[in-house]
Amino acid sequence: MLTIDEQLDQALARIKQFETDAHASTNLLAEASAKIDGLTAQVTELNAERERLVADLQTARASLDSLGKSKAEADTRIAELAARNQTLEAAEKDIENRASKRAAEIVAATGTSAPAPVTPKGDRQTEDLVARFKAITDPKAQTTFWRSLTSQQQALILNSATK
Repeated sequence: MLTIDEQLDQALARIKQFETDAHASTNLLAEASAKIDGLTAQVTELNAERERLVADLQTARASLDSLGKSKAEADTRIAELAARNQTLEAAEKDIENRASKRAAEIVAATGTSAPAPVTPKGDRQTEDLVARFKAITDPKAQTTFWRSLTSQQQALILNSATK
């Protein structure tokens, strides 16, 4: 059996161990408390950021809805304008047809004293130009005559040569 001194020494050693363990536990609790405080602050920041993001999301959804409505209105307006454009084009064609008919009626009603200078191959002016051009045998005179013609007259001569 142990003597009282030995038992006392053992008890003191245990107390010393308990004090060391208690001190270590206190330090661990302090560290855990500091970590909890840090994490709590971080959670608070994240919650604030989440609320801001939720508000941004709601704003973005509202903008998206607004843009969708605007697009639908624009599409409707485009369809209306396209329909109006078709109506105007049809009216323009109708006016052109009526104007052509009216012009033909006026010409038919007033008549003309001279017959139209037209031949089966084309109008008389073209034949005259071609004949005058072919009648010139001097290349220099032919070039001078060619340069005196308008581009339309030149085209008439060129087109008659291909026929």
